[in-house]
This record gives sequence, C-alpha cells and structure tokens, in this order.
Amino acid sequence: MLSEENYRTLKNYTVLIAEDDQVALNSLYNTLKRYFNKVITASDGYEAYRKSLENSIDLIVTDMRMPYLDGTEFIKKVREIHSDLPIIFMSAYQDSETLLKVIPLHITEYLIKPIEVSKILELSLKVLLHNKQIATSQNSKNVVQLINGVIVDIDNKIVRKEDASILLTKKEFELLSFLIRSRHSVLSKMEIEYALWNGEFVAESSVKTLLKKLRDKIGDDSVITVKNLGYKINIHHQFL
Repeated sequence: MLSEENYRTLKNYTVLIAEDDQVALNSLYNTLKRYFNKVITASDGYEAYRKSLENSIDLIVTDMRMPYLDGTEFIKKVREIHSDLPIIFMSAYQDSETLLKVIPLHITEYLIKPIEVSKILELSLKVLLHNKQIATSQNSKNVVQLINGVIVDIDNKIVRKEDASILLTKKEFELLSFLIRSRHSVLSKMEIEYALWNGEFVAESSVKTLLKKLRDKIGDDSVITVKNLGYKINIHHQFL
C-alpha cells in the first residue's frame, strides 16, 4: 500500500483514534498500528481529550458522534491548546448543519463513512510531511510561504508544495529570489532585466516569457501584476 520511504515516514508519528463503534475502532487500530509508531485509541470524547493531554499526538482521527463529548466539542477543547494539530473527521453525516459545525475547527479533512483506510494513510502522509516541511523551514532565515502554499527556501535553493519538489531553472530561481528579496516593492520590467541579465541586451519579451514559465510552475497567483508599474511576489507568510 505504501512505498518503503513513506512507510518509514509514518513510523515517526503517533496517531489518536476516537471512535465509539468498537468494531470500527479495532479495525482502524489493527490496520494503522502497522504503519504508525504508536496508535492510541479512545471510545468517547472525554477519553480522547484526556489521552490527547497525556500523550504527544501528531494526528487525530475522530468520529463525529460519540458519547459524553462529541467530536466537535472534543476538537474545540483540543484547539484551545493545539491550534495546528492535523485532524481528520469521520462521519456518516454530510448535511449542511453538521458541516457548519466543523468549519470553524480548521480540520484537515472530513471523510464520509464507510472509511477507506488507504484514504486515511494518504491524507496522513500529505499533512504530516507538509507540517515537517514547515517546521524545517522555520529554522532558515530566508524562507517564505507564498499565497498558494508554495514554500521557498532561498538559502538552500529549495521550492516545494506539500510533499512535492518544484524544479526551477537557474534563471527562474533567480527571478523568484529577486522578487522575494524585493518583497516590499513593485519591480518594473527594466529592474528585472537589469538584475537578471546585468545590463546585457535581451529580447523585449524576455521578462514576460520568464515570468510565464515561473508562474506555470509555482502558480499564477504567486506573482501579482500591478498595472503600468510591474510585478510583486504574493507572500502569505515569512519565517523569521
């Protein structure tokens, strides 16, 4: 089901499963324990919350409807302490009332029962690798996250989105770096030409062509065109 590399990745993490259906809980536990370093189970919201406090949890997979404390109330309490902890909701309900309850909780995914374990593994890998990438990036001074989630580490010349690398040519990376280093300014076509080609003669369309190639790889919304002025990088967050 998983590659050897992905298998080794999940073996670094601990998951908490909250599910009041004992058969479903046992099934999930028996499957996920083969992939995760540790699988912790709970059969109601109170037990799940208590175990989330007692253990270092990397991911929560929780049912919506549970006794004593339902899934939404459980996660509300979790969010008071862990604002970014990945959470996958499982539910047999997909009505608007139920969905509106979970939207403010900033969950990772909402899965409709019956659940395919392969889907849980796929989502787990995606979000855990992304979080690891963000944490690693925070140790570097010249790292930014663009508006669409692309992470750029200028010092290490790394461009990624979620768990996938984005390969740029030397010129494309030079343009991206220049835009990021000049993040507080709108760069004119002439400024970009001079910075990238050091005053050498280039075709009239060189900047526009290079920008198009860069946008094709990192997303159209990553570079803003300011009418009659030039271009500006669209940064969501800078890691200090």
